[in-house]
Amino acid sequence: MEITDAPTAARQSRAGTQDEDAIRAVIADVETGFNTNDADLLSRHFAGDAKVVAAFGQTIDGREAIDEANRQGVASPFLKDATAHYTVSSITFVEEDVALVRKLAWSTAEDESAGKPPEMVALYVFVRRDGRWWIAARQNTLIGQPA
Repeated sequence: MEITDAPTAARQSRAGTQDEDAIRAVIADVETGFNTNDADLLSRHFAGDAKVVAAFGQTIDGREAIDEANRQGVASPFLKDATAHYTVSSITFVEEDVALVRKLAWSTAEDESAGKPPEMVALYVFVRRDGRWWIAARQNTLIGQPA
């Protein structure tokens, strides 16, 4: 198989659909939870068997462990006073009930408006179950500044 023969992952474009709006609302909740130190809101949308790779490489398995990590994180001196601004840069529906979502993060909306590069990128896997979108997996990656 030639590289040009590879299929695309996306099944169909759903830009501006209710599904896309629902996913963006979940990301908005995560941003609000982070900015208000609300661990419940940070954890609310994770599936019971979700997987997370944190920005420094820690792996966390299951919603209970993710919730505990969120509680410790928002109480820590490192994150307690931190803020974040998120922009969803892409949503790809690879199946009817599965979406890959890329999120860019800055400390503030002003940093994004000023054209500063994002400080972090995240890749989410969303699944739809019982008519609702859940986070099945997330990987955060800090973006280093070029030397």
